[in-house]
Amino acid sequence: MKHYPLLLSLFVALVGITGFTPEAAQRSDRKTIHIKNTTNFTVDQIFISPDDEDHWGDDILDDDELPKPGETVDVEVDCGKWDVKLVAEDASECKVEDITLCQASQWNIVANCHK
Repeated sequence: MKHYPLLLSLFVALVGITGFTPEAAQRSDRKTIHIKNTTNFTVDQIFISPDDEDHWGDDILDDDELPKPGETVDVEVDCGKWDVKLVAEDASECKVEDITLCQASQWNIVANCHK
């Protein structure tokens, strides 16, 4: 099994969509986020947790939707401020804190874990 020296990082980028504004995002309780894997390895798990909690919830990916390199999957998330943990196919992981989920329509996963 390969080991990736630089774990994962979640780069949250706003993607223009018709009618999307920060105010509209705040009115909605849930939103679909497009997660694009721009790395050369598969992402096995993505966990989210409220930013004021110290335990992880369930994996938000289904077993049949693990994003391989270049693939995009859609997940529905609750709006709010969250911490995100990504786990690569070699079990390496990266945590990104204080992400406001409904401010973006797409997450790009890159091979660099910024601390």
